[in-house]
Amino acid sequence: MKLKEILDPGSCSTNLEAKNKRDAVTAMAELLAVNPAAGGASVDEIVQGLLEREKLGSTGVGGGVAIPHCRMDSMNGFALALGVCRKGVGWNSIDGRSVHIICAIAGPGDATDEHLRILAGAARVLGKGNARHEILSSDTTFAMREAFLYHLVPVTSRLEEGRRDKRKLVILVLQEEETYDRVMELFLEGGIEGSVTINASMMGTVLSSVPLFAGFMDVLGRSRPEPRVVLTLLPEDRVDEMVSEIEGITGELDTHRGACIIVSDPLIIRGSLETL
Repeated sequence: MKLKEILDPGSCSTNLEAKNKRDAVTAMAELLAVNPAAGGASVDEIVQGLLEREKLGSTGVGGGVAIPHCRMDSMNGFALALGVCRKGVGWNSIDGRSVHIICAIAGPGDATDEHLRILAGAARVLGKGNARHEILSSDTTFAMREAFLYHLVPVTSRLEEGRRDKRKLVILVLQEEETYDRVMELFLEGGIEGSVTINASMMGTVLSSVPLFAGFMDVLGRSRPEPRVVLTLLPEDRVDEMVSEIEGITGELDTHRGACIIVSDPLIIRGSLETL
C-alpha cells in the first residue's frame, strides 16, 4: 500500500481551526472519517482512539509536526489525513514547539506491520524541512496534498520470496544519532524485514584512552562515542535505490563525514535477519 492511495483529497485541510490539542484531534478525526476506509467508525470513536494513543506518549515529533495515529477494529483499511493549523497548537512536542502540521493515521487493529510502514513514511516526509515549507505555503488542499506526495518515498509491501535469492550484504557505519534514526525509518518504510545494529567505537575514541596519544583528539576527530554499525540484506535490484535514499539523508557520501556504506557479495546466506 502507498500513502498516495490512502490520502484522500477530501481528508486535507489548509486551515484547521483549533484552540487546543483536543480541538485539533477532533478536526483531524473529522477528516479521517470521510475516507471510505473509515467504514463505520464515527468521529467520536476516532477521537477516542487518537487520544488513547496520546496517553502512551506525545505524537508531537518536533519541527512543528504531530502524527497522531491509532488502530481500530472498525476500520476497513487505512486512512490518512493532513491538516495545517496556521496559529499553531500546543502538543507537548519533544522540542516544546507548537504544532502547525498534523498528519493523522487510522487503520485496522490487526495490520501492525503496515501501520508501522505508513507511520514511518509519513515521519520521513514531514522530517524534511523543504516538505514542511511547501505544505505550509500551500494555498489549496490540492497543492498541499501534491507537496506531501512529491516528497514521498514509496511505502512498499513485504519483499517477495522470489527476490531473495540474489541478495547483497549492506554494511552502514553511522556516527550521528539523528541519521541512524532516519535510516531506521527508511528501512521500516521500505519493507526491509530485518537488520542488526552493533554499537561500536571510532578509532579516535579508542586511541584517546591511550596515554601516548592523549591530546590528539582534534586530529583524530571528535566522533560520536558509540557509532552504529548496521548490517542488512537487500535484493540486488534494490541496492542502488536504497543507497540513493540513504544519501538523501546523509548528504553525498563521497564528501560527507560521519557515514559510510559498504556493499558486498556474501558467499553463503543461510537464515534470516528478521526479528523473532
